[in-house]
Amino acid sequence: QLLMVLISDILDLSKIESNTMEFNFCNISLHQVLNEIGSAQRMNMKKGVELLLDLPGQEITIATDPTRLSQIINNLVNNAIKFTSEGSIRVGYKQKGEELEFYVQDTGVGIDAESQAHIFERFVKLNSFVHGTGLGLSICQSIVEQMGGKIGVESEPGKGSRFWFSLPCFVVMSEE
Repeated sequence: QLLMVLISDILDLSKIESNTMEFNFCNISLHQVLNEIGSAQRMNMKKGVELLLDLPGQEITIATDPTRLSQIINNLVNNAIKFTSEGSIRVGYKQKGEELEFYVQDTGVGIDAESQAHIFERFVKLNSFVHGTGLGLSICQSIVEQMGGKIGVESEPGKGSRFWFSLPCFVVMSEE
């Protein structure tokens, strides 16, 4: 499984480098996408860690690439799982003006300011004892930027981390 992740990351990196990463936009329900991610990721949670979804009361349908959106969120959740041994991981989104902000917030070990400055660089791993390639966040950043968005992190050692990314808001439909 780790080998498949590595191969997938290298293929994505190659597509990013050659500017051939494809995006297939369609209309999707954000509630449905996040509920599917939540259902799948709950099976990966460590004992004593709860996955919580923060979904606004209003259902939103947007035009985006569901595969790439899920890839980014799953990558952020997978990282949160690696560094959270108790408490919770929150996944959600909210509309902020002309953008949608997605976030994954955990009660994990946190990240010091110096490491935060380098966390989106390739092959950066904050803990060599935790499995991974050190490519995931770099790939997420590239995908988010190619979709016209921004990505960032807020964290404090011992108090957890909040990874977020924003994308231009292409709301197709919202139901009250």
